Amino acid sequence: MDADLRSDLERAAPTEFNRLSAAERERFFVHGERLIRRAHWEGARDVEVTDQMVLTVSSHAALLTAGFEPQTQPFLNVKSIVLHARTIVTRQVQPGPVRGVYTSGPQYLAGQSGHGRGPVLLDWQTVQRQVAAPGIGANVVYHEFAHKLDQLDGPADGMPPLPNRDAQREWAQTLGTNYRRLRRRGSDALVRGYAATNPAEYFAVTSELFFTRPVDLRQRLPRVYERLADFYRQNPAARAGT
Repeated sequence: MDADLRSDLERAAPTEFNRLSAAERERFFVHGERLIRRAHWEGARDVEVTDQMVLTVSSHAALLTAGFEPQTQPFLNVKSIVLHARTIVTRQVQPGPVRGVYTSGPQYLAGQSGHGRGPVLLDWQTVQRQVAAPGIGANVVYHEFAHKLDQLDGPADGMPPLPNRDAQREWAQTLGTNYRRLRRRGSDALVRGYAATNPAEYFAVTSELFFTRPVDLRQRLPRVYERLADFYRQNPAARAGT
């Protein structure tokens, strides 16, 4: 890897980068560089995409994959990344509040992950605000790239590729149970209500917490934390204690 690009990625990386092992850092750099070089980066509505934008998004996305070996190609389906200046407004048909009812009204989003090889859309204003305050437990880059990992084996369904049926069964039991519990309660002291939208959003929201507030997630939802640690092959709560 180009030494200058490695240095630039490190400077833009979240604080968690400083706690990574040597092997995790190497994988971080490989996946971050691939994302920079292979994805098509563009700005929406005359937004000028700067090097800092590319490095910030890539370094945060790369943290999710610091446990994945290079040959796994975790960002294989990330072909295009579109940066918006502020809130993204779409008018796609969406399920309404009542079963069987749909709405085409405007949707106001901080990010969106297109199906399959569809683009990743990000509101740069939100990216900047959340990157600067990781303690709030929200990060749209982690959220949308978690969706892309979920989609590696098909449509986003809240269960990313897992090694075997036992792992799938444990995942469904743990995350499925906690997702349904959140839907019944409607709110949680840690997991925001948006996670109750569907299993895919539950996975993406808890992934945000896994990397921004890992100790809190491990304390409140230890089994969810364990399943995410198994998938991401990282243990950020343990790193936080070092």
